[in-house]
Amino acid sequence: MFLLPKGKPLVENFPIAKLQLPEALDKLKNGKLTGCATFDFPSADCVLIYEDGKLISALLRRDKSELKDADALRALIDQMILADSGSFNVYGFSRDVNQAILALVRGDKIINQQELKQIDFKALLERIRNERMTATLKIFAEQRVGMIFYRDGANVGFFHDTAQTIGTTAGEVQQIAALPGATADLIALKGAEKLTLDLAGLVNIRSLWESARGGVFSTTEPVRTLPSQAVSAAQAPPPASSSADIESAIITIANSSLGKLGKTLVEKELMSVGGIRALKDETRLSEFLNALEKSSKLLASANKIREMRAAISSEVAKL
Repeated sequence: MFLLPKGKPLVENFPIAKLQLPEALDKLKNGKLTGCATFDFPSADCVLIYEDGKLISALLRRDKSELKDADALRALIDQMILADSGSFNVYGFSRDVNQAILALVRGDKIINQQELKQIDFKALLERIRNERMTATLKIFAEQRVGMIFYRDGANVGFFHDTAQTIGTTAGEVQQIAALPGATADLIALKGAEKLTLDLAGLVNIRSLWESARGGVFSTTEPVRTLPSQAVSAAQAPPPASSSADIESAIITIANSSLGKLGKTLVEKELMSVGGIRALKDETRLSEFLNALEKSSKLLASANKIREMRAAISSEVAKL
């Protein structure tokens, strides 16, 4: 789960199951939010960072993997459609603190889990000032976490794990730094990452949302029960002759079994294992099928999922 600072609370602990994502994001855009929106799921977390209503960063963490920007937004829709619990929060920040949080979420690690006693702190602060870093210094010790935020080399705030808002004094963070075994990360933005590209222009959230919900909940077409042999035959596409053909065939199988969300789930899980060619490895194939099955449990019966796995395995054998 992300540990992000709390700013001005705009929305707290709103049930994700009641959230209409396109409408919620429209409100953040139209309200010119400078701050972050977080989505806390049982098995994943997502943070969206806004500046003046522009969506400048998206990051989703799930099963020790990360997806960014457009990929994160697509995965967020999947998580929201499939999840039956979770909370939505929105916090506003000053522009300076917001840029430091952007560094925390997607910056480069200049220092990585280095013991504080080995750090020349005075020299580090001089480096931050001289290089005009926009960064977050994150300090860990004995289950405690403290943060110091910088914008263009200047300190713009402090936060720790028991605080309710951004602070202006270093007292509690200094106490965490003084604990035995304290370590630090310094995460800073590159120059290009300070640009404020609006991700909302890269992904049609409303279209993806409506398509995903239609795939899960649509009842306009009656479902016929077929013998298992007929189902397998209907799912199995013509023999594939290339990786692209096989990937297309797998998507066809998933769509047949899971509805419109099948394509999205296949593309997401293929990305997690390294692409279609990675499925030639039996371990990666097993990881892919298990992850796809886990994501499909609310979309199809156990028998349908087993048939889907078998049909996909048959296609992968052609690689």
